[in-house]
Amino acid sequence: MRVEEAIKRESIREGILRSLRNLSSAVERNVQEHPYLLDYAREVREARLGVAENYSQWVKRAKDVLESRGVEVHFARNARRAREIAGEIVGSGKVVVKAKSMVSEEIHLREHLERLGNEVWETDLGELIVQLANEKPMHMVIPALHYSEGEVAEILKKIGVTGRSAEELAEGVRRFMRERFLRADVGISGCNAFSAESGRIFLIENEGNIRLSTTLPKTYIALVSIDKILPSDELCLKSVFVQSAFFGTFPPAYINVNERIEGQEMHVILIDNGRSDARFREQLSCVKCGRCQLECPVFQLAGNIWGGDVYGGPMGMVWSAITAQIPENVFLSTLCGKCMEVCPMEIDMPSMIREMRRSVVQGRINCNIHPPPKY
Repeated sequence: MRVEEAIKRESIREGILRSLRNLSSAVERNVQEHPYLLDYAREVREARLGVAENYSQWVKRAKDVLESRGVEVHFARNARRAREIAGEIVGSGKVVVKAKSMVSEEIHLREHLERLGNEVWETDLGELIVQLANEKPMHMVIPALHYSEGEVAEILKKIGVTGRSAEELAEGVRRFMRERFLRADVGISGCNAFSAESGRIFLIENEGNIRLSTTLPKTYIALVSIDKILPSDELCLKSVFVQSAFFGTFPPAYINVNERIEGQEMHVILIDNGRSDARFREQLSCVKCGRCQLECPVFQLAGNIWGGDVYGGPMGMVWSAITAQIPENVFLSTLCGKCMEVCPMEIDMPSMIREMRRSVVQGRINCNIHPPPKY
């Protein structure tokens, strides 16, 4: 789908604006009632950027602590290597249950494992809907926000789930997924924050699917992008609080703190994919709350179609430049600054987007687009 087509699809705009209305006041209330969240945000920003100054040191520290706890650790310089490692662990002919993970989207993991002959299921309800519709997540936290209840009902018929209400549909999906959980060979999750102090993986959710994905299968794979590494458990907890609160849900429904379970084979894949050499290093402090996406006027019109291959919106522009290339539609940003205004990390995305445009116009970077005409 192109941006022009997305703009004509009213359900995208309606879903984003509905989510914005529901969550905007909640964010404001969270900060008013819990002002310490602003202090947490500053601490997390400083810590993330500090780790980014020497990723090699922190990757080694993460590897050492994980191996001391019986975890098999792998390092992937790029997306291709990350897919290869995961594929080698999983093999073929397996049932795989996967928690929502934008890093897995970044490396296109589900598609790779399916090509190897595995049965792979997204376990987050929104991600499952997007998987069945053969689309990409519209928002990093609310992946299926652009579908109506009727559209969801039609999509879920593909797995035999029927119902007249959202509650009936959710119950049908719950029954469908329970059977997959019980026969899963491998569980996969991402990571909201990783503690170099203890090797613990912090994950937030609101459905309980992550707990089932990471504890029931005999083999568990955690995808940890190196920007998620923090020095301590305390900072990890503060990071997930900030991520949740600035999305609009606080406190989080569930916080999972994962480490290897006795009898389970656990693998952690530490993924670089452009982060250690990132030109736009300020973006590495991003907690991926998705706030800037909902507030962005261009995202409100075109959704995740505006941005890179995986990450959409203003933060998607910069993350795509770090992990892949400058997106084709970099000149569509209004540079209004709303993204920076609502960002808990105070990331100056407009300045970085200007720099991307400058690079394209000056011919230093080719992103296969034609710069806008000069008037």
